[in-house]
Amino acid sequence: MCVKQLVLIFFVVLTLQVFSDSSIEDVQVRQDLLDVKHQTSYVNEKVTKQIDLSTLVPTQRIEIKTAFKKKGEPSSYFVTFQKDMSEKIAFIKASMIDGSALEMVKDDKQSINGYSVYSINFPKEESTKKFHFIVELDLINSQMPSPKTVTQKEDLFLVYTDNIFFYTPYLTKTQKTEITFPTNIVKSHTKLTPTELKGNKLVYGSYKQINGFSQADLKVHFQNNQPLTRIRSLTKTLTVSHFGNLFVDEYYVVSNEQAKLVGEFSRLDYSRNKHLSGRGSFQDVTLHLHEQAYGFEYFDIIGNISTSQYRQNDGQTDVNLKTRFPIFGEWKTDFHFTYNIPLKEVLSKSKKTGLYRLTFPFGSSIDAPIEDFEMKIILPEGTSKIKAEIPFGIDSQSFQVYNEFLDTTGRPVMDLNKKFLVPSHNQNIEIFYDLAFIDMWRKPLLLVSIFFVVFCLIILISRINLSLYKSKKKQD
Repeated sequence: MCVKQLVLIFFVVLTLQVFSDSSIEDVQVRQDLLDVKHQTSYVNEKVTKQIDLSTLVPTQRIEIKTAFKKKGEPSSYFVTFQKDMSEKIAFIKASMIDGSALEMVKDDKQSINGYSVYSINFPKEESTKKFHFIVELDLINSQMPSPKTVTQKEDLFLVYTDNIFFYTPYLTKTQKTEITFPTNIVKSHTKLTPTELKGNKLVYGSYKQINGFSQADLKVHFQNNQPLTRIRSLTKTLTVSHFGNLFVDEYYVVSNEQAKLVGEFSRLDYSRNKHLSGRGSFQDVTLHLHEQAYGFEYFDIIGNISTSQYRQNDGQTDVNLKTRFPIFGEWKTDFHFTYNIPLKEVLSKSKKTGLYRLTFPFGSSIDAPIEDFEMKIILPEGTSKIKAEIPFGIDSQSFQVYNEFLDTTGRPVMDLNKKFLVPSHNQNIEIFYDLAFIDMWRKPLLLVSIFFVVFCLIILISRINLSLYKSKKKQD
């Protein structure tokens, strides 16, 4: 009986050791997303997954060396993400190692039950079937405060979860995962042999012969005393005037996603030492605007806020705004910021099509993620043939009519909406439209006509004599 108990205890201890110390043979494997034909068409020779948690928006850079193992032309390469990760992807792109862009399309037929599948078609090469490329991700809602509440002078910590492995349908011969933190203080991290923590960098691997769809949960708990600036909503309105001006009105609701501040807030301690008594807070935001921007105005519901300054810097205008109060965890503020740009700087006309082209950045002037973004382009009255070219997908596009002073038929408004934007979305979009010469001068001609009619009426009225008797002079 003692021998049986010893054998049983030995097996229990051995099992616990295997699952606690983690070899890559213990990971979860899912094989039902793509068929076997697709799973065996490529073999990943080497994968390096780099996760950067030191920036405001966590990013991933996955470098892949892969080889096509079938006969004939290489088929599409599939990049897959499990449900938890696919919900956090705000921006994704792929490129060859030399920087040339690759078309990356989401495959809706394969993307089932929350799992996302993207297909990549490589450029045709006659001499080789090996490809070296990079997939880059920007993530949103991927790190959470822990603890969720802090006092004014406490350090702040975040938790980030992910998959240690590159979640791919193909066999991977060698993989390494590197994580960069904002500081050297890491409270805890998942242990999967081999693992090395050195300074602010955590390295997993390298691992050999990893099966497709392998998964090993990653959880890291690290210090981050920087504010997590988040734009809850942004409404950007562009008003186009063909008399030489583009007026821009940006309405921001800005918050801080760090741990919630509890207890008393001491303005005196904050003023004395912001580094010790203002951890994770901010009171300044910087907007990056067009180089020729002018006529700035910064105001909220109370009125004008004069604490702002601007400077010309590397072909752009940087405007620094100071909020009325410091923004701690789960605090927020809202404000308007307006400015003007000479229309000739952003508007051109195609000689081939005869259409006007308005070029302007999509997204925020502040380098921060956005939850809800709306962009309105108010075009001159009489505009037609309106269309937009946007380098990525948006959630909705609609048209409205905006009536302004002296408008007759109303001004067309293009309304663009998108949720969960990151700074990578701050790319130029192009709005094409047609505007006849007579429509451009509609309002001036209307004003001239009104004034002409009024003056004619005045002259006519002044010459009419409505008296009931003749003057004495005429009677004599």
